[in-house]
Amino acid sequence: MSTSFWNTIKYSPALLGASLLVANSAYGAPKLEASSTETLPAPQELSVAQGNGESKGESNSQILKQINLYNSNSTDVDALEQVTSVSQLRDVSPGDWAYEALRSLVERYGCIAGYPNRTFRGNRATTRYEFAAGLNACLNQIERLIAASTADFITREDLETLQRLIQEFEAELATLGARVDNLEGRVAFLE
Repeated sequence: MSTSFWNTIKYSPALLGASLLVANSAYGAPKLEASSTETLPAPQELSVAQGNGESKGESNSQILKQINLYNSNSTDVDALEQVTSVSQLRDVSPGDWAYEALRSLVERYGCIAGYPNRTFRGNRATTRYEFAAGLNACLNQIERLIAASTADFITREDLETLQRLIQEFEAELATLGARVDNLEGRVAFLE
């Protein structure tokens, strides 16, 4: 109980820092447009087919293809990559107000990811999904660190073995205690 309490106290600043970083500009930040060099294909005009059901099935398949195309494009742009040092992020400078917290989360805990173009985009508002993903990654990493640090603690089997040994040697320990008391009495008499 107390070790989990102290571990909670120990890692709560990191959790708070992660929360602040992920939501650093959620309030009052101007909306920035994402710059993308990628061009999306122009939407195709769909015609409404009347009559048989075959053309309806074809138009549904065309719509599904378009949706998959748009989803694959947005996934490429918004995919996040794990970084191992803050210096790998081009838009983060040592003068930023949250630089130390970001550096700690990246280098100590390894739970912050950057975009494929090596930016962090710390000046834009985050979505609740991004916040949840970042918080989940940090919590999972902290749980792994706690599990690794508690792996060397005494287990229940170790305690049971010690109890068994105490019971086995209890009679011998009592005999040795009596002999020590006897020897102390003799030494006191000789002094």
